[in-house]
Order: sequence, then structure tokens, then C-alpha cells
Amino acid sequence: MTINLGSRNRQSELMDDPLLNGNTHRQALASLRRINWLSRSDRTVWKEILKQAKANSCERPLTILDIAAGGGDLAIRLASLAERDGVSVAIDGCDISPTALDFATDQATATHRDNVRFFQCDALLQPFPRPEYDVVMCSLFLHHLKEADAILLMQRMKAAATQLILVDDLRRTRLGYWLAWLGCRILTRCHVVHVDGPMSVEGAFTSSEALGIAAKAGLPHAALQHHWPQRFTMSWRPNNRDVNAG
Repeated sequence: MTINLGSRNRQSELMDDPLLNGNTHRQALASLRRINWLSRSDRTVWKEILKQAKANSCERPLTILDIAAGGGDLAIRLASLAERDGVSVAIDGCDISPTALDFATDQATATHRDNVRFFQCDALLQPFPRPEYDVVMCSLFLHHLKEADAILLMQRMKAAATQLILVDDLRRTRLGYWLAWLGCRILTRCHVVHVDGPMSVEGAFTSSEALGIAAKAGLPHAALQHHWPQRFTMSWRPNNRDVNAG
């Protein structure tokens, strides 16, 4: 099978279908939770947030917004890592899908994460739960968007973030495609994930494209690092403040 990854091939994924059966959707969210745990993206994202928390002189909880939070697994894992490291956080997750929000809320309740809340919100059109957060982030959302919408999203993130913006997503690489194709089949029997996993890589941005979008959104000189498995984490701080703590 020949796959052309020279340019984006953004397609409508099965999980983006509002008519997707609720039980199938929840099965897919549970499968993605397993895959995301294996990626260890939570550790990479938390490392950046922890730097900010150590540099933050305010005694109130660090406020975090997770845009397009999906099944809530990343927000909940970040709350767990914060508790481990003695950092007080208040995390809001927003998503457009009622099914994902119900799933995420159930997971937060089951793990007794009272400092994690979930809200329905169209991240491109509607106000966020609060006008400002210390940290505004999104994970595995950028590749779903047209370039113009990706720029709009980062502009909205910039308007809401007072200390740190984080974007974690897939890289469009050949290795990333085959890791997604194989990993999704090994880790789950869910047909939705089997289809959407490789398709997401086809629609993803390269690292240089993501940095270009950040620059167009008014986030110049964003920092980007690669991590397993063929993903990137991009960070930007207002006024380009360098945080080297930790």
C-alpha cells in the first residue's frame, strides 16, 4: 500500500460523526485512553506545566484548560501527576461531544478527581468556561482542523492563556503512520480506532507546519520537541518568558 504523506490528507474521521452510536463512541474513547497512556504524552505535557508551576509565585491552584478533552483521560492523568508532585491545580476540560463529556465526567468521578470538571463547548465559536487560565492546552485536536481553523484556535488559546500554551499532537511521518496502523490493531479491537488512527496521521501537520501555524496565530518563536510515538509538544509563553525551573 502506497501512502503519500507529502501533504495533508484531512478526512472526516468516524469519531467526528455526530450520528456515531453512543456505545461505539464510548468503546472508542476507552480504546484511545489505552493508546494515549502508552504514548506517555501526559508526562511530556506535565513536565512543561510543572516548570510553570514552580515559577508561579501565586498560592492559588494553577488553572488549566484542556480544549477538546475527549474522554478526559489526559486531564485526569495531569491531576494525578499534580497530586504526586504536590501541585494544586484546577482543570477544566471542554469538548463539543455530549457522549465524550459524559464519559469524561464518569471517569473523573470514578477516580475521585474533584478538581477536574468538564464542559460542553465549541472551541472555535463559544466562550470557554473561564475567560482566562494560567495554562491553555490541547492534545490530538490540531490535526482535525483546517489550517485556518488551527490558526483561529491558537489565537483563542493566546487570548485565554496568561502563562503557558501547550499543543500536543501527531506528526505526519511515514513511521508515525505505520505505528498508528499497527498499534491501533494490537491495542484494541475497535473498528473506529482502526480506521481513525492512521487517518489522523494523514491529516496531521509536520513539525515545521505546526510552527508556521503558531507564527501566523501570533505565537512567534514557539518551542517544539518531539516525543514517542512520532508526536510533538509545542509550547509558548506570553512575552516569550523563559522558564528553566526543574
